[in-house]
Amino acid sequence: MRAILTTSLLIFSICGAFGQAADAPAFEVASVKISAAGSGEGRGREIVTPSPAGVTMKNVHLKSVVQWAYHLQAIQVSGPGWIDDNRYDIVAKAAGETPGERQRVMMQTLLAQRFKLTFHRETKEMPAYVFTVAKGGHKLKPSEGEGEMELKPSGSGKMAAAFTHVTLAQLAEFASSPLQGVVVDQTGLKGSYDFTLDMSPFMGGGDFRPTGIEDVITMIIQAANEQLGIKIEQKKVPAEILIVDHAEKVPVEN
Repeated sequence: MRAILTTSLLIFSICGAFGQAADAPAFEVASVKISAAGSGEGRGREIVTPSPAGVTMKNVHLKSVVQWAYHLQAIQVSGPGWIDDNRYDIVAKAAGETPGERQRVMMQTLLAQRFKLTFHRETKEMPAYVFTVAKGGHKLKPSEGEGEMELKPSGSGKMAAAFTHVTLAQLAEFASSPLQGVVVDQTGLKGSYDFTLDMSPFMGGGDFRPTGIEDVITMIIQAANEQLGIKIEQKKVPAEILIVDHAEKVPVEN
């Protein structure tokens, strides 16, 4: 049961600090504090709650904030050991409804201003899930007109999600959470697409239930291949690494 819930949540939540320009986009109001939950393991789970006008983070490691701001997986961020230990509470609000992508850039500004974060990037070969077009071609429908990316539950079942105005790069990013790894788009497909991804046909018959992440990953790979015409396979590829050179343990507060 836990694995099923985790699968559903993963699908439906898919919900350079230095050199920042003086007019870099920033949140209108931001509160940054050391978390009362303390540091280290066993101090409660991290909670990240985006909204149309901001994002609230509770009990988060600095590494997790960097991951969110720069669209990276844990394996792609390194630095002093404390960035994966100390915990913080962040409440950041924009002036009004703001696209999620812009909010992430605003968080980059916050990291530079409040944590004095500086970093550099390197490229390292590592295992990744690679998207290519499956034999027979893709089955994606090009989006009509302009529009923001949208993801919502589909009426076809509790394990289905409807995507609209989604690029393959965005889909690769979404997939990085449930696949728990770096995902690279090598399809060569441009533009945005509308489609539904339904996991329920791959639940199996009878009393079958996914018992762990390996089952979940297998279901995602099967669904993408059969329903979207997108092949997902593991390969070693060059991937970007963000290395934290400096950050303040005690952030500039309010």
